[in-house]
Amino acid sequence: MEPSCSTSGNNRKRRVDCVTDDGDMDRVYRFTVLLPNGTSVGITIRDPDTLMTLGDFVLMIERRYIRAEAQDPSLKLKRPIAWKSEELYIEDANGEQIKRRIIFDNFKPYKRHIIRLHDGSGNAADTFEDMWDLTPDTELLKELPEEYNFETALADLIDNSLQAVWANPPKSRLISLDISDEKISIFDTGPGMDASDENSITKWGKMGASLHRNFKAKAVGGKPPYLMPFFGLFGYGGPIASMHLGRHAVVSSKTMKSKRVYVLHLKREALLSRSGSQHSWKTTGGVRVPLENESARAHQGSFTKVEIFKPRMKKVNLHQLQCKLKDIYFPYIQVNGTDLAEIEGGEVAITNSHSCNGPDFKIEVHFSITPDTDANTIPGSTAIHEANACLKCVYFPVIQGKETIERILEELEADGCRVAETYESFSRVSIRRLGRLLPDARWGLLPFMEERRKKGDKAHLFRRSFFRVKCFVDADAGFSPTPSKVRVALPPIDGPSGSVL
Repeated sequence: MEPSCSTSGNNRKRRVDCVTDDGDMDRVYRFTVLLPNGTSVGITIRDPDTLMTLGDFVLMIERRYIRAEAQDPSLKLKRPIAWKSEELYIEDANGEQIKRRIIFDNFKPYKRHIIRLHDGSGNAADTFEDMWDLTPDTELLKELPEEYNFETALADLIDNSLQAVWANPPKSRLISLDISDEKISIFDTGPGMDASDENSITKWGKMGASLHRNFKAKAVGGKPPYLMPFFGLFGYGGPIASMHLGRHAVVSSKTMKSKRVYVLHLKREALLSRSGSQHSWKTTGGVRVPLENESARAHQGSFTKVEIFKPRMKKVNLHQLQCKLKDIYFPYIQVNGTDLAEIEGGEVAITNSHSCNGPDFKIEVHFSITPDTDANTIPGSTAIHEANACLKCVYFPVIQGKETIERILEELEADGCRVAETYESFSRVSIRRLGRLLPDARWGLLPFMEERRKKGDKAHLFRRSFFRVKCFVDADAGFSPTPSKVRVALPPIDGPSGSVL
């Protein structure tokens, strides 16, 4: 079968599609071919014969590359490819070498397969231009809310890791965080990513393309504190968080089934240079064998590693950062192989150590919206929207003539937690969604804490006592956070549940 080929009219795109003349749509094979000079081309073949000689397949690649070269003069600056070399061969995703013929039964139709062409020159590239197509909303890099700072960006990446490792047995859950002035590294033993449509590494790089979107329903309901970390569905995403932390990031990931590690490169300057343009943002990528230390840390065979170079934040106070992460992830405890519960300090630990030892006062609430009660429901919809929360009130008494809350603030200040609150402005409400603290979700006083006119000589004592209460709210996935995940979203984003709560 002799295919006819077409290319995109966008001169900056370097992937070219090849399609057959007939209209048979039974089998479609898509390949991204990584070339030895660091470029890549895309080929789509419809309903081919079972076998194709390697020479015919390489000739198809060569024709596509020549046409792309005519459209993009910069390709002529790349080193020549030895198309006629007798040492030409194709390497598939499992590292198998194809030297004689392409057997299409070895490739699933309708899927994108990444293969690599070797020309025997011994000078093959390790990274490849335009390998991954991310096209995120790059305007977010220019204007992020003030609350999106170093800690919240780092927590965005840890959220992804925690959500990933939760699918593993408890003994196989590892999240390692290492920070220096030269690099920030986050390593997790989650299921990993590859080049397949289902687990594509490009989904890490696209907002709104979470690999875990279908799991949100599992995080609604259950028992407080609702420890099901499917909170990666929200937030600004991996690229925005990593580019907020540094100027260059490398994401390396491997699944249990794949024998190779897939690599994605992010560069802040390249992303911003295409901001607001009509061009899609394609980024450099690569395929390599696992490193020895990666295999040693990921015994089950899968991992994801995010490395951020040239961090914007220098001389990080590691103790303060550990305390901050301890506050945010207290129910999940371990980060970087260290039991955060063993680290002294942090708002949660200090606050808990001063609370009254009396009986718990808890209120559990359940919200549900059915098509019969929701005026905004779509006709014919059978979806039921639910949300659950648990409110626990804790009393902080006066000890030796001093308010306990004042003691808490003094200890936080001495611990270097940069506390700007006073006794009067101290937040009496804190919120965790799926066990993760929303650090700026500091609501005002609850109704019973507010100043009210009450008759009797002891009215002021009641008001003072109510002011010594703090409410800890645990919420499930029925409540949605803001993109920066520092507070619960306001309606209509969060829906009526957040408003009622």
